[in-house]
Amino acid sequence: MMIADDYAVIDAVGNVINVVLWDGETDWSPPEGATVIKINGSGAGIGWTYKDGDFIQPTTPAIPEEDLITQAEQKKYNLLLEATQKISILQDAVDLEMATEDEKILLNSLKKYRVLLNRIDTSKPGKIEWTKSPE
Repeated sequence: MMIADDYAVIDAVGNVINVVLWDGETDWSPPEGATVIKINGSGAGIGWTYKDGDFIQPTTPAIPEEDLITQAEQKKYNLLLEATQKISILQDAVDLEMATEDEKILLNSLKKYRVLLNRIDTSKPGKIEWTKSPE
């Protein structure tokens, strides 16, 4: 019984276009113009490149600034919404004179937290220091 290994199928310009399990001896050949290189545990996969005897992992593209701003705005919105919901319930308890001392303290802390969240400038997402929830 032959043991199969992972092999990268590489096109003419060095791109890994497929990964196959092959014993290295059974009659099989890659598509025309492609070569086969044993991966040897490098973790190479489709999208990698092969150059000068090495597999090179693709780089992760940078996230565009406008996408980072949108993500920061969404996070801010979600945190504000969550704080507002908690404040609403605690405020009801205070208004109905049903709140415990701990609930009154938490209400005040959540209101300060919400104000601080609201002041966060999302136009510079790499420099945001997210305020911590009092809970």
